[in-house]
Amino acid sequence: MRRVLALAFCAVGFPAASQVPPVVLDAVQRLPATRTLEAVLRDAACVFSPVARHLDRLPAATPWVRPDAVVLFGDLPSLETGRRAAVLRPTREVLARATTRQRIAEGDITLHDLDLALLPADAPIPAFLAIHVAPPTEPPDGCVAQGPR
Repeated sequence: MRRVLALAFCAVGFPAASQVPPVVLDAVQRLPATRTLEAVLRDAACVFSPVARHLDRLPAATPWVRPDAVVLFGDLPSLETGRRAAVLRPTREVLARATTRQRIAEGDITLHDLDLALLPADAPIPAFLAIHVAPPTEPPDGCVAQGPR
């Protein structure tokens, strides 16, 4: 009986580990910190560009702008079927901005822990932000794939 209670306590006390594949965790954990959310928001539709590839960097609509984000076609908790995501590692300054918190409150941006587990929208310091993008009626035009750094 004590063993059952101890196991029940452990199951309640510690959430299950994220079911995100290791290759996805590796891709997002290699991201440098993003100092501006605006560039990633502007290019978020490029996750549906024909040049976008799962786990590659987000293509850019403006060739000289290189937003630091990874494209995910799936493998992200809370990502609805058919949607894609651009995942970025925000700096504390980005998180402290009122415009960032307003965009999170509006929806379509989720907060994630180091293992990409979903966090509540009011989490003070998430490791990652994910911008969820619905499929557009037509593929976005003018997105350019980014080469390796």
